[in-house]
Amino acid sequence: MRILTAMYTMRRGGAYDRFRMMLEALLERGCQVHCLSLTPISMLHKNYKNHLILNSLGKKGFAKGIVLFVFPLCALWIGHKEKIDRFVAFGTLYGFIESLAKWILRKPMVTFLRGSFAFGMRTQGGSGFVLWLNRCIEKIGIYFSDAIVSVNSNIQEEMRRMAGGRKGVTWKILPNNIPPMSIPEGQDKSEVREEYGVSEGEKILVTAGVIARGKNLELLIRSLPEVGLDKLFLLIVGDGLTEADWKYQMELRNLVDDLHLSNRIVFTGWLGKERLWKIFHGVDAFILPSKSEGMPNVMLEALGCDLLCMGSNVPGVEQILIYDELLFDPLDEKGLANKLGRVFSDNQLFSQMRRLCQERKTAFVFDWKEKAFEEIMNAAHF
Repeated sequence: MRILTAMYTMRRGGAYDRFRMMLEALLERGCQVHCLSLTPISMLHKNYKNHLILNSLGKKGFAKGIVLFVFPLCALWIGHKEKIDRFVAFGTLYGFIESLAKWILRKPMVTFLRGSFAFGMRTQGGSGFVLWLNRCIEKIGIYFSDAIVSVNSNIQEEMRRMAGGRKGVTWKILPNNIPPMSIPEGQDKSEVREEYGVSEGEKILVTAGVIARGKNLELLIRSLPEVGLDKLFLLIVGDGLTEADWKYQMELRNLVDDLHLSNRIVFTGWLGKERLWKIFHGVDAFILPSKSEGMPNVMLEALGCDLLCMGSNVPGVEQILIYDELLFDPLDEKGLANKLGRVFSDNQLFSQMRRLCQERKTAFVFDWKEKAFEEIMNAAHF
């Protein structure tokens, strides 16, 4: 089976980790994989070929132009030359990019949906025209897909409405899993406390991921003084990817200074997986206050480390945690502060919530690679 996929560049974050897992799933099961990209995406396998389109000018606008207008033609050429059997799009943008080749070569296309492309642009303050263009790209990507595999049911319903009742499309849901994790044996939790200057008996809350406006971290920061616990510390693990993200991160740092919380909130920067997991084993709870999520890998990793997890009641997070005790309104600062106050002052409640998290962990222990491969292989021709 010859597969063509595309990813303009690899960055930090769960979505890119999941894309690499998909490539591994195909290669480990004997497929030939062709990946179209703007920057190198390396995979050490004889059946993998990275078709690289160099962006010599290095300008953001030029790069976007290549992705939107040159990539579709390259996908068509590679699809014809390499006799591609199946197109795999990791998001509606790439569904758009591969739709021309899929249509002309009359081969099936499977699209994996991780989240809303348009929502990401809205949080970055895109203009009305840009938002309209992104919506059109989503519609085209969905229209030409033969099988659509969503990470949660809410994204699937949104895209079903966008498809307008188009017949012949196979709709599936494949949630993320808890990936295989190297868990440190006999780790001394005091190491994390010593590193960040937190005394024994004081509580540590951690959040992690790409620091972008949609992550809603300002709510978490503003709620901290209202919790009523002076010995509650917050670690913010991660970094931004874009200029808009870095501007947002600076706003967060200024907010921390304005609230005189610099002695209780630490920005760690981006950390590797094993280092992050070590922190998960040394803190008390994980929290994610996002306004929108597909299905956050970082929360699943926190569950995999048997950490108490709390998150906003938005689709994606809600479908991981389910229980009201573990969820909160991402627009209710006072409500979040009250919940944190109860969690860290009531040992019985803390233990109950942790047991609920351990229960939810079992639902996400499965072989994601095998299931993703099956969905790709089972896609029927239009």
